[in-house]
Amino acid sequence: MDKKLNCVIIDDEKHAVELLVDYINTMPNLQLVKYFTNPLQALMEISANDQIDIVFMDMDMPGMSGIDLSIAIRDKTKYLVVTTGHSKYAYEAFGVQANEYLLKPISMSKFALMIKRLLNSELAVKNVVAADDFFFIKTDQVQKYTKINIRDIIMIEGLNNYVKIHTVNETHVAYLTMKELETKLQDNPNFVRVQRSFIVSMNYITKVEGYTIILSNKMEVPLGTTYKKQFLVFLGEKTMKSKRNVPD
Repeated sequence: MDKKLNCVIIDDEKHAVELLVDYINTMPNLQLVKYFTNPLQALMEISANDQIDIVFMDMDMPGMSGIDLSIAIRDKTKYLVVTTGHSKYAYEAFGVQANEYLLKPISMSKFALMIKRLLNSELAVKNVVAADDFFFIKTDQVQKYTKINIRDIIMIEGLNNYVKIHTVNETHVAYLTMKELETKLQDNPNFVRVQRSFIVSMNYITKVEGYTIILSNKMEVPLGTTYKKQFLVFLGEKTMKSKRNVPD
């Protein structure tokens, strides 16, 4: 991997922070940017800065829970790793679209295996989109073109004769069809069509309530009947399941 992954730790327990700092420093592909013991300070600083590659997030913290903080900064977090001393947070980890879940105490071997999975995931995504990870759209102004980074797309909304491309930073209008954009994104495993007028990125889904999909930009998208089966299969593949006998 050419570039090191930037890491941030958010945990109110000093010894837990120190342990993760040591682990990160032993991994050649990782680089610690900062650690926070105050979740509110983490919220302010992360919200005001560029996206972080990996955030290690404790769930049980005073002032603001890890669940609420994860939702608030999910669009600024490429990979979210939940670190907690309580197994009860495993289900909440799915709700905030956590990529990994580590139960304390965290051993070096478990940490290294988890990082290996993330690096493999990072490589797989790069292989899928490396050849074509952006495109340009033409606006209604003469000779004006805007670059769209595919990784930044939260949702595509189809309207009468144009589309709105909602990204992490802004919304773009383009005179394209939903079919054209669906074809453009068909090789990227993160995008799924959930309704006639909506394509969403699984990376930016924070919650699914019934047949409503809630995205990191606070927009809510209704799941269409035609696309329900496809989406539920997609969701099932990403859902953490316990081996215990628990009700669905």
